[in-house]
This record gives sequence, C-alpha cells and structure tokens, in this order.
Amino acid sequence: MIEGMKTVVLTLLIGSMLVAGGSNVCAGPFDDGYVAYERGDYATALSLFRQLAEQGNANAQFFVGYMYKNGEGVPKDFAEAAKWFRKSADQGLAVQPRRNVPQRQGCAAE
Repeated sequence: MIEGMKTVVLTLLIGSMLVAGGSNVCAGPFDDGYVAYERGDYATALSLFRQLAEQGNANAQFFVGYMYKNGEGVPKDFAEAAKWFRKSADQGLAVQPRRNVPQRQGCAAE
C-alpha cells in the first residue's frame, strides 16, 4: 500500500512539473535521477539529484529532502530532509503538506 501511494505521489509530482513547469522542466540528469528512483536505484538517484540540488535546482532539492525523510538510499534524517525542503521552499517550490504535491514547479538552475 505504501509503495502504491509513493508511486501515486511521485507520478503526480512529475506530472505537475510537466504541466506547470512547461519548458522549465529540467531534462537530462533530473530525468535520469527520476528513472533511477522509480526502479529503486536510490544511490544513483541521490547522486544525480544531489548534484543538481547543490547547483540550486529546487525540484532536485525537494527530492533529496524526500529521500532523507523516507530513508531511501540514506539513513532517515529529518534534520537533513528539512534542510533540503527549506532550500526548495526558499526558491518558491510549495508542497501541499498532506499530499506532497508541488504547487509550483520549474528549474532553479538552468
């Protein structure tokens, strides 16, 4: 059940990026990170997302936080998750608290 909900949340997240972000959705490493995440290759996903996150990509920052929150590829670390969620929020990425669905998307570092 949790795996199914995770897939729904991530599908909504990526779908909203495509709809709301339009041409601002990052191609390349972000997409590769998402594909790695979906197949459970969390080490690769984290590596790709972290590189983009450190360059200021708000979407990648959100995913790094999400992975720390859930302990995917890293030990659960709520303080580290909060740090990355804050970085993405500071750039305007807003998530509805009960659904983890972004309200605004776009590349922070293009």
